Amino acid sequence: MSEFIISDALTFVTVVDEGSFAAAAKKWLISSSVVSKRIGRLENHLRAQLIQRTTRSMALTESGQLFYTRWKRIKGEISDAEMDVMQHQQQPRGLLRINAPVSFGQVHLVSAVNDFIQLYPEIQLELILGSQYAGFIYNGLDLSIFIKELPNSPLLQYRKISERSRSGVYASPAYLKRFGTPEKPEDLVNHNCLLYQSEPGIAFNLGQSLNWSFVENEKKIEVPVKGNLRINSNPALVKAAVAGIGLAKASNFLVTEELKSGGLIEVLSTYREREIDIHAAYPKQRYLPFKVKLFIDFLIERFRTDAYWNKD
Repeated sequence: MSEFIISDALTFVTVVDEGSFAAAAKKWLISSSVVSKRIGRLENHLRAQLIQRTTRSMALTESGQLFYTRWKRIKGEISDAEMDVMQHQQQPRGLLRINAPVSFGQVHLVSAVNDFIQLYPEIQLELILGSQYAGFIYNGLDLSIFIKELPNSPLLQYRKISERSRSGVYASPAYLKRFGTPEKPEDLVNHNCLLYQSEPGIAFNLGQSLNWSFVENEKKIEVPVKGNLRINSNPALVKAAVAGIGLAKASNFLVTEELKSGGLIEVLSTYREREIDIHAAYPKQRYLPFKVKLFIDFLIERFRTDAYWNKD
């Protein structure tokens, strides 16, 4: 069925409902001659006369009455479908599938999701924590949180959630009182550095060093560090640092509460690496689903303030 036949049929229903070609033309914001042309084209397509016309009146033929009854119902279903979509956009509901890095998800996103669901109980939310999906569109995800360089993909769009992601070195007051505060990255050779073990299945030598990155005079430098504890969980490293075991290098979003409470203190702040923006990535489409837009707006409002991130 061509798009012309659909528009012609809907015009026919309007003619019958309004009682004249002129009234239907006014309803459609077209001329009476265009209405007449559409009805003639429809009758030619059906090979049946639908309306008996005189200069003063019009009446439906038997075929016209049958066609009107069917298409009156179809027009109503189209209107109902339009209303359903509009209401669905304005009253968020349905499944929202989100992917985020494990650490950020555990520390910040879970609590955000809990608050979001309280506001919008009709939305069902699935939170998948782990490395970003290379092709998350094909995994049926609505949204993914990126805290790294953004992929250059024509299939994705991005919105900035926050500018607060940066890597720093943190220690407890008790540790610094006992072992002193490092003044420059090279001082870390005299400290116990807690290390992230990305591949826990591989054996390692506790005496083996890893490199921590810093920026000095606008240039990146690598400093070898050692320690007596390695963990494959960044939140666990933060807890170890709070306990006074050593220094931990972690993204600042992992230590928000610890900095506020005084459980950790940042050191070597003048040597921080550059900030990395936190983005929400979602499939490029003409109309962004309202539930996705609503969640992104919620995250931006939550994470954009200094009060959320800073200890003061």
